[in-house]
Formats: sequence, C-alpha cells, structure tokens
Amino acid sequence: MGNSLNSVLILFPIFPIILIMHIHTTVNAFQIRKSIKNKELDFRWLKYMPGWQEIPLNIQASRELYKNLFEAPLPFLVYCLFAYTVDHVSMLNLILAWLYVALRVWHYFVRIYNPKISKRRIPFQYSLIVTFILWTELFIFLLK
Repeated sequence: MGNSLNSVLILFPIFPIILIMHIHTTVNAFQIRKSIKNKELDFRWLKYMPGWQEIPLNIQASRELYKNLFEAPLPFLVYCLFAYTVDHVSMLNLILAWLYVALRVWHYFVRIYNPKISKRRIPFQYSLIVTFILWTELFIFLLK
C-alpha cells in the first residue's frame, strides 16, 4: 500500500491512548484518597510507600494498571511518531493503529471490571501482535 494518506492521520490514534492514561490517573488518585479517608491506607504511605503498609487489593490493582498504561503503549506511541516522521501512512497501518487503540480500550475496561489474567490476556496479546506487525511493516518500508 502506498503513502497516499495524510501522514498526520497516524497521530490521531495517540490521543485516545493518552486520554485513557489521564482518566486512570484521576481514577487512581480518587481510589487512594478514598482508601486513606476510610482508614484502609495510612496517608504516610503516599510519601514513603513503606513495606510495612498493607495495600488494599483495589489500590494495588489500580496501581498496576496505571503502570501498565504507561509501559505497554510505549512502542505503539513511538511507532506512530516514527511513521509520521518518515511519512509512512497507509490504509493498512492506519487500520492497525486504530485496532491497537480498540484493543487497549478493551483491555482497560476488562482490567477495571475483572482483573483476572484469563480475561485480559486476549486483548493484551492481540495488541502486542498488532504492534509487531506495525513495526515489521515499517521496517520493510524503510528497507525499500
């Protein structure tokens, strides 16, 4: 597929990913505040995060999701910026980029409502496959 599309289009899938990061940052903060208010978590934990403090499971799950939201999408975000920089935007990589976004949104909501690995494994694995395809396709483009 050729580069007939406007290269700016590959930047738009970045925005929902960043939005989810910001939404969950707020969700995470509210959950921590609620746990401190309900005396489930000592307020000193925020400053020191000491090992003596037992962390409520919902806070631990929220923190893990928070970290995942900043770690997992990184190769995708870099890909979008790189594809834009080298002016490589095709219908294929645009569709795959939006598929990645859909998979990450799916993964986010599964993880919020049912954090079992068996439930979130499928969207996570498929999102990894999509980024692999995107990077492979870009690599082939650059070799030409």
